[in-house]
Amino acid sequence: PVRFTHSFRRSADKDYRDTFSNFHSKRFNTPHSRCVRLHFFSEPVEETSIARGDEIVRKTYLGYSVIRPTKPNCIGRTMLVHTLRADASAHLAFCREQVHLLGTRLEIEGFPFISQDADATVCAESALWMLLRYYSNRYSWYPEALPFQITNLAAGHAVGRRVYPSGGLFSWQLAEALRLQRFSPLIYSRNQLPDEFEHLLYTYIESGLPLLVTVPEHVVTAFGHVSDYSIAPATGASYTSEFNRAFIINDDNFFPYQTLRFNGSQQPGDSEFQFADIKEFIVPLPEKVFLAAEQAQTAIETVLNRPDTGVLAHSPRLSANPHLRRLFLTSSRSFKRHLSKRGMGNQLVEKIYRHLPMPHFVWVCELAEVSEYQKDSKILGEVIWDATRNTHEPDGWTALHYPERLLVDVGSAFNGHQDLKTFDLTGSVSYSLFQSNLHTL
Repeated sequence: PVRFTHSFRRSADKDYRDTFSNFHSKRFNTPHSRCVRLHFFSEPVEETSIARGDEIVRKTYLGYSVIRPTKPNCIGRTMLVHTLRADASAHLAFCREQVHLLGTRLEIEGFPFISQDADATVCAESALWMLLRYYSNRYSWYPEALPFQITNLAAGHAVGRRVYPSGGLFSWQLAEALRLQRFSPLIYSRNQLPDEFEHLLYTYIESGLPLLVTVPEHVVTAFGHVSDYSIAPATGASYTSEFNRAFIINDDNFFPYQTLRFNGSQQPGDSEFQFADIKEFIVPLPEKVFLAAEQAQTAIETVLNRPDTGVLAHSPRLSANPHLRRLFLTSSRSFKRHLSKRGMGNQLVEKIYRHLPMPHFVWVCELAEVSEYQKDSKILGEVIWDATRNTHEPDGWTALHYPERLLVDVGSAFNGHQDLKTFDLTGSVSYSLFQSNLHTL
């Protein structure tokens, strides 16, 4: 059950005020300039408890929703806890936001949501707002963008069209808007990569990167996935994307945290779309990431199959049976922050990683036995690849970690020519996979 405090005193909302000042105020029949904000709790709370900041208020707070005086869609800026609606087995990205209610500061964790108002903003601007608000909430490097500013990001490319009322944005306009907000966007089309399309979509989401996803005549924001680990993967080396059976999305036409399933579904909370409906997705890559997912995957596979550096040469345990690979992008700072918690299977590996210089962003390909990964989410090693390399450098890796051996390129780590150091490992055990990019419900 969800309960909410209600006060029908209108207040200013920065996102609605932005579109009101620049669009709605210019109309003859002008809507109200202020909104109502609803706050939700899982248990009844008294006004005095809120004012005092009692512990029950903080524990039961579920988030808020702004109600705009716009027709036909009135749901404005919304932030609800990710556990309220998302699939119980989901892995998803979320950010934190602080709100103030009756003088009490509350914190909420979730993914931003807003609906289109069908005038100043439509689905493209709403999806872009959700993605950009996530980044501005989580990372100080990215500036906050208001709805009118978002539409104006593509105003210089509104070829033969009006900016307001909005007629929507093409994929290339969405990508250009992201570029103007300090990203290096990429557009992926199912027609261009039919065999790898869903795998790459999963890989970027596994990297903690929310995506703009296009379906027929619509755009949604994808920021999580749901996997079924009971599925038997393909023989030989396979990727964890084979376990994926759904994506978590925010569709501005429906309630937040919808589940877009592989074959579609009519269950409450599920999207009306399915995997086959996804035509394109747009990746907001950070500026310092020069290597795309498919390029990193090709380079890593080449090294893992080479006779001098590959699995067969250095890991009897991994080569004895089919193994899994999990590919994702992360920052080296985040990777190192979780070294002690994970243990890395061997104290020597943890020590070397801690002192090893790494680029700001790295591609990581974790290696695991199928049964152990499915049962306990345990891995046996990983490949760390420099995300600032180009596609023609065959040895852009920083480290190759197998359960029996660790190979480190200390030359590149210190901005020199390749200089490999090999460390034989004894007593290695399996350890937890990296989970900083996405959070499990």
